[in-house]
Amino acid sequence: MTRQRHRSLLLLCSLFVPPALYAAHPLITEDTATQGQGNFQFELTNEHIVTREGGFDQPSVLTNGVLAYGATDSADIIVTAPYLRVGASALAGTPAESGFTDAGLDLKWRFYEKDRVSFALKPGLTFPTGDETRGLGTGRVTWSAYLTASYHPGPWNLLLHLGHVHHNNTFNERRDIWHGSAALVRQFGESLQAVVDTGIDTNTDRRARSNPTFLIAGLIWSARKNLDLDLGYRLESSDTLRARALLAGLAWRW
Repeated sequence: MTRQRHRSLLLLCSLFVPPALYAAHPLITEDTATQGQGNFQFELTNEHIVTREGGFDQPSVLTNGVLAYGATDSADIIVTAPYLRVGASALAGTPAESGFTDAGLDLKWRFYEKDRVSFALKPGLTFPTGDETRGLGTGRVTWSAYLTASYHPGPWNLLLHLGHVHHNNTFNERRDIWHGSAALVRQFGESLQAVVDTGIDTNTDRRARSNPTFLIAGLIWSARKNLDLDLGYRLESSDTLRARALLAGLAWRW
């Protein structure tokens, strides 16, 4: 695989899959909610992405399965398994690629909750289960730590999210990646939420002159007490890439 192809796939992964960062879809900003002791949640999401680089568009589809288990009322254990399909690259002159990327294991712990304010800590690891020779993984174990805060007055919920990823990799990408984001969630009745999310991450490309920023707008509909469906749209850009994505997912709890 060419160096250009490696770089394109890794930039795509860094734009849309910050390691160990899997919030309630379509949000990237994490909330402080947990499943409760003995409860499970399975989340299945699909993201149809078009990335523009060097005057060429490249389509891809990211499918992600996330299983969360409530170890205690305030702590979840979370396993993630992403699958990435990337279309042929006209820029690099290379064929399509597809396969599982690096799997993740996270612990989400809500350590403070009083009145309308709560805080949670989310450390995590990713493992080199993806094939780095095809640009589908980092080739090494990475670790991360995120802090999130929630202020929940009435039907509104304001979320703030800060974190660091030690982006260990075999492709000379930046290893110290910082994340900052904020989201606003508005509840309408008992079954509908509107979300807006925005943030910035350190660019993994050492040659880049700017960091990627994103903006998301979407809806979450609780079709049943234990089933949520969501739709969203995301725009993301840096000095080398422009990307847009149509987002859809479901979350099932038991």
